[in-house]
Amino acid sequence: MKIKIVGNLTPEVGVSEKYTVEKVKEAFDTKPVTIVPEQPDSEIKWNIYVKDAKVWRLANVKEKKGQSVTYKFSEISSKAKDVAMIVEAYGKETLIHIKPQPTSNPKITSIELLNVLKKIPTRKFAYGDSIIARVHCVGMELLPIVVTLWENDGDKQKLKTTNLKIDTQKKFVRRGFADVKFYLNPMHVNLANSKVDKGESDEGKYHEYYVTAEILGKEESRKATLDTHVANPDYVEKKLIVKNEIATKPVMEVINSKMMVDLSNSQSWWPFKEDNCGGKYCIKKGDKNELIREINIRLAGFGGNVPTDEFTERTERMIKQFQRDYMKVPETGKICGNVLNAIDEFQRKYPINFDEIKCQCGTCNGYGKGRSHDQYQNSSILEAYRKYEYPGIHRSLVCAYRASVFYINKDKQLNYKTKHIESGYRCHDHYIYRRDHTTNHCGKALDIHYNFLDTNMRASNIRNMNEIRKNIFMKYLGAKQDWNSGKDIFYLESWASTWVHLDVREFSQKYLTEDYFITNNKDLDGKQIVQLAKELQFSNTCLCTGLIANVDNSMDGRVHPSSLTTSSRGIDFIKNWESFKSNLYNDDANGHHCTIGYGHLVHRGPCNGSEPQEFKDGISKERALELFNFRLVEFENAIKRDITVNLHQYEFDALVSLVFNAGANFLNEGGINDGETKIKIKINNSDYSGGADEFSDVTNGGLSGLVKRRKAEIDMFKNNNYNSTH
Repeated sequence: MKIKIVGNLTPEVGVSEKYTVEKVKEAFDTKPVTIVPEQPDSEIKWNIYVKDAKVWRLANVKEKKGQSVTYKFSEISSKAKDVAMIVEAYGKETLIHIKPQPTSNPKITSIELLNVLKKIPTRKFAYGDSIIARVHCVGMELLPIVVTLWENDGDKQKLKTTNLKIDTQKKFVRRGFADVKFYLNPMHVNLANSKVDKGESDEGKYHEYYVTAEILGKEESRKATLDTHVANPDYVEKKLIVKNEIATKPVMEVINSKMMVDLSNSQSWWPFKEDNCGGKYCIKKGDKNELIREINIRLAGFGGNVPTDEFTERTERMIKQFQRDYMKVPETGKICGNVLNAIDEFQRKYPINFDEIKCQCGTCNGYGKGRSHDQYQNSSILEAYRKYEYPGIHRSLVCAYRASVFYINKDKQLNYKTKHIESGYRCHDHYIYRRDHTTNHCGKALDIHYNFLDTNMRASNIRNMNEIRKNIFMKYLGAKQDWNSGKDIFYLESWASTWVHLDVREFSQKYLTEDYFITNNKDLDGKQIVQLAKELQFSNTCLCTGLIANVDNSMDGRVHPSSLTTSSRGIDFIKNWESFKSNLYNDDANGHHCTIGYGHLVHRGPCNGSEPQEFKDGISKERALELFNFRLVEFENAIKRDITVNLHQYEFDALVSLVFNAGANFLNEGGINDGETKIKIKINNSDYSGGADEFSDVTNGGLSGLVKRRKAEIDMFKNNNYNSTH
C-alpha cells in the first residue's frame, strides 16, 4: 500500500484549498482500498517546506493534523523557488510540489495583533504597551494600505463610524504583509473614558480597541480585528443598590436614604449627600478666604473667573458648572469635601506640558528676562501696550486651557481634539515679537492648535476655529472676542484663522501681579486642595465629603478609601523611592520593564528601541511629574476598588506606594495561583497589622532596595511614619 495527497497543485494565493491523504492499492496488493483512516487523525501530520535559494526550511506554519486539512498560501510562497507539502500517515510518508499562483484579486486577507516582540501575546495589552498589527495581503506587493487603531464605542460595523480614532498610518506591503506599530498611550485613558457605549453609564473595567486595514483609496476593502481588551486604569467598581423608578425619570441609584446620584450619561460618579453637614461647614456665597482664591484659579475655565478671594455669584456659577459637567452631581454651588476631592482628581487627569508654553527664542530661560519692569503695575499704561516681560504664564490662563481640553474631549459631536499649545510665552528676543511687538504673549496668552477627531489631521481654517471658539471657549469659559466687552474676562482673537488665541489681557491689574505667574506644574497646581484646606483650618469642610455612603464615624478616624487621595507626604514618599531618571532604564522587576521618570512604565519587558521618540530623547523633571501625576490616579483607584474597609490617610498612602511599585492589579493577582494577595484578604478582614506585615513578601526574591522600601511602607502603614531615606 502507498499513500498519496489529493489536492490543487497550483492554488491561487489567498484562497483556501483542501488537501486529503488517501491510500493507494499497489499492483501486488490484494487488500481492498479504503480511505477510512485506521489511525487517529492526531497521528496524521502535515507540514510545508519552502526552498529559498538552495536551502529547504520548514515554513512558519503550525503543523496540521487529520486526514483532510486546508491551506491558504501567502504572497511570499509564490516567490519561493519551490514549495513542498509532506504528510506522514499509516507509517508512510509522501510529498507533492506546490506552485502557488499570483492572485488576480488583490485583497487584505487577515490582521494579527502581536506584542512588541512580534509574538502572539500571552497576556492582555495594557496602557504603555505597543501593539504590532500585522496585516496579511495577497496581490498587494509594494502597494499602500491604511491601518487604523480604534477605541470601540459600539459603532464598529459602520464605515463612517463614530468610534474614537486613535492613530492612522500608511504602510507599503512587502513580502505579503505589513507591520504597523501602535502605542497605547496612557494619555488616551481620558479620551476613552469620555465616550461610552449607548446605554452604558461608563466605559467599565476594560477599554475595547481594534485595528482596521484597508487598501488606500478603497474604504470598502476594510477588514477589522476582534476587540482586544485593555484594562481601564480609572475604573472603580460601583457597588450600589438600584432603586426602581418610573421609566420616564432619570436613572437614579440609591446609596442610602439621603444620598442619590444621577448616573444617566455620566462618566464620573461623585455621590452627593444633600445635608451632610447641614451647610454648617460648606463654603458658600458671601464667604471670603484664601481657599476660595485657589478654587477660583483652579476652576477658572468653568464659566470663566478671576483669582479673587471672594465667593461671588461667578464663583457660585463656576462651582455649579463643575458639579454638573465634571462631577455629574446635583448642583449646590457650595464647596464641600466632594468638590475639593474632585478638583484634585481633575488636575491630575489633565496635566499640562510646560515645554509647549515656554519661549522658543533660545536666549531666555523660557519666560523672558524681566525687561521693561518700569512698566509693571503702571496704571497709566494700557495692558495692551505694556511691554513688561512677566515672570511666567498666568495661572488662571493655564487652568482655563485645562478646562477647554476637558470640554473638547467631552463634546465628541464637534469632532475636534486638542493638538498642542503652539505658542505660549514670547519674550522680546522671540522672532515673532521682533516682527510684531505683541505684549499679550509675555505671559498673558496662549495660541492653541487642534486636530480633527476622526482623521487626526490638522484643523486649519477659520470656520473650524470659529466652531471651537463658539462651542467651547465662549460657551463654557464665558470668553468674549476682541477685548471690547469689559474687564475681568477671558478674550479670544476673532481673526485667528488657524489657531485659537486665549488671553487674560483685560484682567484688572490686581489680578496681574507677579505672584499669579508660574513656570511649572508644581507652581500651577500647588498643594492638593484638600491638604491646603486642612492647613487653612477647613478640616470640617473636607470631612463634609458626601463621597461615600458608609463614612466611619467611629473613634479611630478611619474613612472609606473612596474619599481619599494620596497626601502630599505620600506623593513625596513615592517620588523619593522611585527617584527621577531622565533617560530610559530597565527596572528591578522580574521582567526588567522599560521605565522612565519617576517609575513611569513605558512598556513591559526591557527597553528595545521601540519606545516613543520623546522618551528616547530623555525627559525633563517637569514632564516626569506630569506622567507621575497622571498615572497616580490609576493606583489610587486600584486601592479604592480592592480595599473595602476604612483606612487612615497614611494606610491609604502606604497601599498606593505598594501598588505604584508592584502594579495596579497586584492586590488581585499577586497571590498564590495569580489570586488575591494575603495583603488584600487580611486588610479587608480588618486585620490591618497582619495585612501590613505581608508587604515584606513583595521583594522579588529579596532585592535589597525593595526590602528597604517594604519596611518603610510597613512603618508608614502602622506608625504614620513617612521615611523615604535609603
